[in-house]
Amino acid sequence: MLAAAAPALAGWSSSVDAGSLAVSSATLAAPTGVAAAQGACTPRQRTSLTVVVTWAATSSPGATGYTVLRGTRATGPFTAEGTVSGISTTSWTDATGQLRFTTTYYYVVESTVQSWTSPNSATASVTTPASRTCA
Repeated sequence: MLAAAAPALAGWSSSVDAGSLAVSSATLAAPTGVAAAQGACTPRQRTSLTVVVTWAATSSPGATGYTVLRGTRATGPFTAEGTVSGISTTSWTDATGQLRFTTTYYYVVESTVQSWTSPNSATASVTTPASRTCA
């Protein structure tokens, strides 16, 4: 006996009531103005490289936070590296211990509300210093 395939969905629309604000997943806007800059760096401790990622808050008032993703190519793939709670928290420090010297990293940020995410923001990049130039 063959099982019937699930019907294909032409589109979908979901919403959540975040307090008094109803937000549709289709209208969750990505943050803007994403930038990445070299943070702290200690040449003797290779795991102490950091990158500070900043952005302007999303225009979606029902967003509850952000997910920061990192990759080594401008077009991805990107891997989620951190989350930030609160729509007004607009920075995150990549201190995951996975950064290497003399490497270019690319970051995108997504707005979140519950399990929904916005499209990726524009990409920001930073190149970590060579260990001998690390201050």
